[in-house]
Amino acid sequence: MAACNPIHSANAASQTRPALGHSDTEVNAQFAALVDRQNALGVEHLAEMHKQWLGPQGIFATFGAEVERLGRQAPSLDERDGSVVQSADASRAEDVERAVAYALAQSNRRGAAVNPFSGSSREALCCVVFDESGGYTLVERYAAYEAMRQSDSDFFIKLIATTRGVVERRIVFHGLLEHFDRLLPVEKSIYPDGYREIQRAHLEREELLYGPLVLGDSLEVLLQTISPIQLVEQVQSPVGSLP
Repeated sequence: MAACNPIHSANAASQTRPALGHSDTEVNAQFAALVDRQNALGVEHLAEMHKQWLGPQGIFATFGAEVERLGRQAPSLDERDGSVVQSADASRAEDVERAVAYALAQSNRRGAAVNPFSGSSREALCCVVFDESGGYTLVERYAAYEAMRQSDSDFFIKLIATTRGVVERRIVFHGLLEHFDRLLPVEKSIYPDGYREIQRAHLEREELLYGPLVLGDSLEVLLQTISPIQLVEQVQSPVGSLP
């Protein structure tokens, strides 16, 4: 994927934007199309894309550092550079300004602000982060990326919490597989070869020792509704499955 040109006209910014505000079916279709586009790229291209956008010197890291250093005066937040667009659509301008407020709060340049993308599904966030339509500004894509990172972090914190006081690791290896399978090809590009097969082998070994792991839903959903301790207790119950 080529580098995003952050300069968008008011008309481009007010076009129908992918992912957010759409039904789950539409989001899943957009996400599947995004996966297909990335799968068509070579491994080297994907690795370069990851470096360009998500790496320590990538676009999002550079954007965050610039806002932290310069605050509201950061060129990436200047209307002339397109990250804060002039729009005839008042609600559209408000969307962008909420993302700006969040970015400034992240750099302690402004009081706490809620990430406008918090609570969105990972699939929807991916469609924003890697949007090529021009429907989202750079600051919005940055906010969506931060929301995705926070969501992933929350998931892994809860996943690791399932190992406390127990020997078995079925839930952990299942969770690693579940998370990996939800990643975009560009995100998978930095994982070592055979990563999935290795985690699958670990899970199969654990299931030989403790029995098949039967879950009533994805770990992502379960860990949003019950605590890690409750999850472990239910998995270890005589029934061995969740309702």
